[in-house]
Amino acid sequence: MKTKSLPYFRLLLVATLINLVVLFIRGKTQGTHDYDFLVWNLFLGFLPLLVAWILNYFEGRLSNFIFYFASFIWLIFYPNAPYMISDVIHVEGEINSITRIFNGLIIFSLAMLSLFYGFLSIKIMHRLFENKLNKKWANVSLFLALLLSCLAFYMGRIIRLNSWQVITEPLVVIRETIEGLFPIGAHLDAYVLMLLFGGIQYMLLQMMKDVNDVKR
Repeated sequence: MKTKSLPYFRLLLVATLINLVVLFIRGKTQGTHDYDFLVWNLFLGFLPLLVAWILNYFEGRLSNFIFYFASFIWLIFYPNAPYMISDVIHVEGEINSITRIFNGLIIFSLAMLSLFYGFLSIKIMHRLFENKLNKKWANVSLFLALLLSCLAFYMGRIIRLNSWQVITEPLVVIRETIEGLFPIGAHLDAYVLMLLFGGIQYMLLQMMKDVNDVKR
């Protein structure tokens, strides 16, 4: 992974630069910078990949405590990567106008880039967990990460909580999350939303995993 992942990082670097340039051009041509928040969201989506890359680079040289603590940090920030899918709600412009289509394509491109950040971090973390534990627990750990991302998606987009509040205001996060999910019968739409979000991730992960089979 240490050597094979390098081409992917070069690709991500080029793709990131292109997306940022296009976003800059959009701001100049439309005379507004109301989409600049996407840069911050993209940075948050990049953080789990950064944590995974650091763990990958120092593999075998970290204590168990540091490894699992850093893995916990990765787990907290991973949901930020797929979260950008929901930024499509910010598409602006008149229906069927070039401006609206342009804005939609920009958000879609940035969201897919952030999603690829997250998926690459998952592949790295899966290998690290597999080496540290075994394949079964690696699969369980990443399945839990997907479940957490579904919950975090609902917490961030609907309840409007932030990742760092898990550390700074844990009691607020727990209280507002419970209020937003229970009783279950009164919040079925929340569970359907999370199920759909998790299904999208699983489908894309499976497609990404098996794409090399085409060559064979």
